[in-house]
Amino acid sequence: MIIETLEKQLALHKSLLQLAHSKTDAIKKNDIELLNRIVRDEQRHVNAITVLEKKRTGESTESISDILPTLPSDEQKKVIAIRDELMGVLTKLKSVNELNVQMIDQSLQFVHLQLDLLAPQDAGTYAPDGDNDSPNSGPVFDSKA
Repeated sequence: MIIETLEKQLALHKSLLQLAHSKTDAIKKNDIELLNRIVRDEQRHVNAITVLEKKRTGESTESISDILPTLPSDEQKKVIAIRDELMGVLTKLKSVNELNVQMIDQSLQFVHLQLDLLAPQDAGTYAPDGDNDSPNSGPVFDSKA
């Protein structure tokens, strides 16, 4: 039972890792539609992983390490192998997700820079008599919208 659940979790996490790599490519290509589809797929994976984790733990909060001593030795070896592989996939997934966050943050900074260039801050102008003359027209683009 626990081995089957862990194998399903491992398969879902591997699939999630592939989606994270696909997300990296979509970010590089600036393909927003593909990025939205990937995010929806990721959410489905996360929901399925959550269901499996609840199934695995039941009502207890025991970790795999806590459960290991209660299993027969052949099952222990399988569980340890799956756990180690799952931890490796999770480490890779974390690093790919961190890269994606950095790329999205840089893209967002670039967009804000472009918006600031389109809508410069009002420096104010002075009329001939020294009064502050406010312009009649607003910025080219309202970046606060």
